[in-house]
Amino acid sequence: MWTLHDDCKNIVQDSWNTNVLGCPMFVLSKKLKMLKDKLKVWNKECFGNVHDYVKVSEQHLQQVQDQIQNNGHSDALLEEEKEAHRLYEDALTRQEVFWQEKARLNWHLEGDRNTKYFHRMAKIKTSSKLITSLQVGENVLTDQSQIAEHIVNYYKSLFCTNTVLQEQLLAQEVIPNLITDDINVVLTLLPSHQEVKAAVFALNKDSAPGPDGFGAFFFQHFWDIVKTDVTNAVLDFFITSWILPGFNSNIIALLPKTPEATSIDQYRPIAMANFKFKIISKIIADRLASIMPSIISEEQRGFIHHRNIKDCLCIASEAANLLHNKSYGGNLALKIDISKAFDTLEWSFILKVLKCFGFNNVFCNWIHVILQSAFLSVSVNGRSHGYFNCTRGVRQGDPLSPLLFCLAEDVLSRSIFKLVADGKLDLIKATRNVNVPSHTFYADDLMIFCKGKISGLTFLKDLFDRYASESGQIINTCKSTIISRSITQGRLAIIVQLLNFKIGTLPFYYLGVPIFKGKPKVCHLQPIADKIKMKLSAWKASLLSMAGRVQLV
Repeated sequence: MWTLHDDCKNIVQDSWNTNVLGCPMFVLSKKLKMLKDKLKVWNKECFGNVHDYVKVSEQHLQQVQDQIQNNGHSDALLEEEKEAHRLYEDALTRQEVFWQEKARLNWHLEGDRNTKYFHRMAKIKTSSKLITSLQVGENVLTDQSQIAEHIVNYYKSLFCTNTVLQEQLLAQEVIPNLITDDINVVLTLLPSHQEVKAAVFALNKDSAPGPDGFGAFFFQHFWDIVKTDVTNAVLDFFITSWILPGFNSNIIALLPKTPEATSIDQYRPIAMANFKFKIISKIIADRLASIMPSIISEEQRGFIHHRNIKDCLCIASEAANLLHNKSYGGNLALKIDISKAFDTLEWSFILKVLKCFGFNNVFCNWIHVILQSAFLSVSVNGRSHGYFNCTRGVRQGDPLSPLLFCLAEDVLSRSIFKLVADGKLDLIKATRNVNVPSHTFYADDLMIFCKGKISGLTFLKDLFDRYASESGQIINTCKSTIISRSITQGRLAIIVQLLNFKIGTLPFYYLGVPIFKGKPKVCHLQPIADKIKMKLSAWKASLLSMAGRVQLV
């Protein structure tokens, strides 16, 4: 919104011309801090309250138009009316942008003022994230200081490494050395100025800023002014393999997984990092993403270029139609949930996997420094609480995190495939010339398709235990299910006792889509239609014009 004012660029330019001594990361951080202080004063004294500005400009326009009506037309009054109308339109634009930024919507309807809609969406988003009470065991916390303290302590514990992990050789057994010297050279090259700029402009300009208050829009809009200091700070990391303390600070935003979230484990932590750090992470992520399709097993389809979520759904649907086929042991599908998958991933395991793939010491050290440099605060009802470092987990919201997660999960994916290759786990019986994959992975959503032989499932259970003890990722037995149509009740009871999973039924939901046997029926797809109707109903009541609703559709 500030960029709509003519003085904003001058303030940025004046701050950036200040001479600051120190390393490049310190220089950039110091200039941003000085600019932030100046912008706060300017916003209060010069920019003013956008809502008051709308009222004042509207009153001024009305006064000029009253003069024209009472005194008749004149060139001077018509010119004054034109200027007053321009100022009023400018005020309305600022107000609209203000509420749009508050609403943080990823789209904008051109040609139609949406101030009321953005205002409403901002209020809805604020109220949905407001935590007024939390269930802690049998107690309910309502005091804001107690709620904040409980949340900070929860995440301090969650992001703290598990000291009882056991050393395993699982990664060494299944991960092949696929990274050649040539690939390592490309991965560890110093980024060019153009690569730094590309990373800056590839990130979403409307994303929320980190603790320093400067998001992607600022860097993109004022790139000609800040580019030298930004580029020098980024290159400093790639040259020294060091990050200035506080450079990688993050605010954790808590998003409720359901509208009825009552306890802290029902909230999803999303990290909002300083944008100046995200540039470094984005450069490494882009380089890593280019080689991921050639090193990650085909069963993984999340976050990998040229792999699609629909393939997971097709495989799950085909397998569901084979569960009724009779075979020795019966056919079954395991729908597996990993507890806090992103948050509990051990750094030592990530680094071990990287070395097994063949990434060189320089690249591994970069990843280690990035992981270690993170400091977190938690945003609770609009206020920041705590400031602590973490010793495990990859933060959702960081461009690099999904790729590191996939690399680590490939140990589990390749281990399942190895059980099949070694004859320890039998695939489900399909029709002639049809092969059903042993499993499908999309991020932390895993489905395994196999026969219900106790021996094979015992090997699978041992694999889960080994993987958990090495990676820190534990199977959530309360949310994991067994789906079968051809296993006897006696055998099914033994399997439930072995795996400690729940018994599921067809149809079931996988990646938000119903999986069922046979042709689609109304009962299978009606929930999807109901969701679409609810979304359309929300748009209908969202204060948008008819043209705006049409554009949304």
